[in-house]
Amino acid sequence: MNEIPADALASISGDAYVREALALVPISILTLDEQGRILMANPETAVLFGYKCDALIGRPVELLVPDLQLDNLVLLRGGAFAPPGFHERTALHEFSARRNNGTEFQAEIGLKAFQFDENNVTLAFIIDRTERYELERHRRDLAHLTRVSTMGQLASSLAHELNQPLTAILSNVQAAQRFLAADPIDLAEVREILNDIVQDDYRASELIRRIRAVVKKGDLEVASLDLASIIRDVVLLVRSDAIVRGIKVTLDIEGDLPPVCGDKVQLQQVILNLLLNAFDAMNDVPPTDRVAAVTLARESDQMICIAIRDRGHGLTADKLDKIFKPFFTSKPQGLGLGLSISRTIIGMHRGRLWAENNIERGATFFVALPVGDAAGQAESR
Repeated sequence: MNEIPADALASISGDAYVREALALVPISILTLDEQGRILMANPETAVLFGYKCDALIGRPVELLVPDLQLDNLVLLRGGAFAPPGFHERTALHEFSARRNNGTEFQAEIGLKAFQFDENNVTLAFIIDRTERYELERHRRDLAHLTRVSTMGQLASSLAHELNQPLTAILSNVQAAQRFLAADPIDLAEVREILNDIVQDDYRASELIRRIRAVVKKGDLEVASLDLASIIRDVVLLVRSDAIVRGIKVTLDIEGDLPPVCGDKVQLQQVILNLLLNAFDAMNDVPPTDRVAAVTLARESDQMICIAIRDRGHGLTADKLDKIFKPFFTSKPQGLGLGLSISRTIIGMHRGRLWAENNIERGATFFVALPVGDAAGQAESR
């Protein structure tokens, strides 16, 4: 192991003021030389990694963070790493860190280069994010459970809708077999039957695609999204359920709306939940009043607003305060998590979700989301 120059080590580790100050900071802090060797470690580092502070002096920082290399670590816009410019600002980098006993954990590391007594030094802040990552994983699992539960409510109507093209495909295949057995073969009829089979197959595959998209499980996938397309997909998904319940769904979508930046599956989940809630709110109203109106329009230059309006009995004052709280539900079989998770999702997208009673009857749920594409979002970070 290369030895650290005595003057560098003494000037930094021997400064009582620096040592005392760093000892009081409740996160792991290291000072590193230009080669990435540890000049000083505060007591929190010893607690976090399971080493004695003195045992770390002179050791490479890769002992604690295997992939941390100072000569090529710079976080650029969009998350890419490159050499130039990291002296200009402190950025947080996500890494896997390793304790003395060999166990690994997720950490965020902030780096700042500066001069100390004519020595080039890098200050490294290491934050244990194990609990945050676990919390995020549990939140994703819970959101996925809610999507699957929601789709379970649609199982009967979706099975009916899927059965229609499958039955038509079977009937057309049987008809084609009869035409092929005839002499002479009526090629025009067979060609028309094959076209019908293709269309029915497309209907079935589109339904399956929409179901798979909603129940998909995975990490957050941020992209530029067309909200109008997402809304239309969800409306098609609930079409059979709306027919069974005798509900008319109307769409009023403003043209030429800019994209929003977000996760498609999560936004589908929110819209699906709000639409099904609107359907449930109209179970006890006359069939002629069962209309769910969905509008999409600009709220301002920077925000787009989705409104889902029902003609049910509205919400009492106490429900307006409680409906977004976890486990609050008025449904016998409800989990009480749909609106709570929906508000969390919209909050993660830097938007707002709220509800208001209509002037005449029923209630409206509003979702406001900021405009902007994925590239613009990355540049703003």
